[in-house]
Amino acid sequence: MVTEGNHEIETIPIIQPHAFKSYNARWPMPYNESGSTSNLYYSFEVASTHIIMLGSYTDFDEHSKQYKWLQSDLVKIDRKSTPWVIVLLHAPWYNTNEAHEGEGEKMRQAMEALLYEARVDLVFSGHVHAYERF
Repeated sequence: MVTEGNHEIETIPIIQPHAFKSYNARWPMPYNESGSTSNLYYSFEVASTHIIMLGSYTDFDEHSKQYKWLQSDLVKIDRKSTPWVIVLLHAPWYNTNEAHEGEGEKMRQAMEALLYEARVDLVFSGHVHAYERF
């Protein structure tokens, strides 16, 4: 299961104006099953874990489809059958790498409260090619 990163945006003005064309063609994820309208964000369950894949490079503010989907997805989680909730996204909300400092800040400001409120257990992110934990 995958979520997009910055290298999958692939827009070229006039020639390829629509982002994620190759990603969506190569990596079809089961987004419909989670009520998402986009292959860029979705959720699924494995054993006793609800896993949420968020899109760092698509709209995420409180008026976006992704934000509204995340709100509805989080309230549907049954912690009796899926006590663990894990979120994955590409651009980290916190990191000490100066080259990537603040790249996930707007998404953090928009969505972090939703994750806290839902008591998300673990968040994994990528993008920065170094190990950190917090």
